[in-house]
Amino acid sequence: MNLSLDGFCEIVKCLSKSNAEKALAVLWYYDRGQPDVSKTAGQLTKVLGDHHLGTPNQTTLAEAIRRTKLVNETRSGFSLKPGSRKIIRDWLPSDLDGIQPAMDHASGYLPEAIWKNTRGYIEAVCREMNGSFRHAYYNAAAVMLRRLLETLVIEAYEALGREAEIKDGSGNYLMLSELAERACGDKSHVGLNLGRDAKKALKDARNVGNWSAHARRFLANSGDLTKLQDGVRLLAQELIQIADLSRTRS
Repeated sequence: MNLSLDGFCEIVKCLSKSNAEKALAVLWYYDRGQPDVSKTAGQLTKVLGDHHLGTPNQTTLAEAIRRTKLVNETRSGFSLKPGSRKIIRDWLPSDLDGIQPAMDHASGYLPEAIWKNTRGYIEAVCREMNGSFRHAYYNAAAVMLRRLLETLVIEAYEALGREAEIKDGSGNYLMLSELAERACGDKSHVGLNLGRDAKKALKDARNVGNWSAHARRFLANSGDLTKLQDGVRLLAQELIQIADLSRTRS
């Protein structure tokens, strides 16, 4: 979600809602970024207090949230029932900016587990790519895939200290067509030591992305992307590993 929690709470502050309903709106905000997330009454009470949305008693707030019947409750806290999301969304302004459609990125075109905890700009591109694919905007998804791969290839070369190999005479990074040639080791280039399937995926995804971006009469469809999906997943994993992009540490 592009809208910050601070910005969202300013919107909630203007609603004529009870403390429990404001807490559910906050839970809805977190749920947009991580479907089925759980938050305790204590955590929700703190958000309401920190953002001046109310100063409820934690126990009273928990009881009031239960009475709404819009949540499930476990030891980890409250989570929204599936049908509750639309109810809560209808409390908010219809033209709310910065709210992306909710979707399960764990099962997106490129699963969240691959790109989560890399870089914020990479995660944002992946969310847009998954959302575009999910909602059948296939040309947009292909262009976002093209942008993702271009970024990951550059990140890999930078991590290796070899960025000079992918710049033109003016010091600008090359476009994906030439980046793919170098990354795959074509035309006597050193390459990135990608696997055979990853190389094929890079070239195929480059072509579909370029056609979607530049070919006037080309319109991507679901099949154009689904046939690339397994290869793209493998390619993204290899590039992320080469670029050492994961922030997760054991």
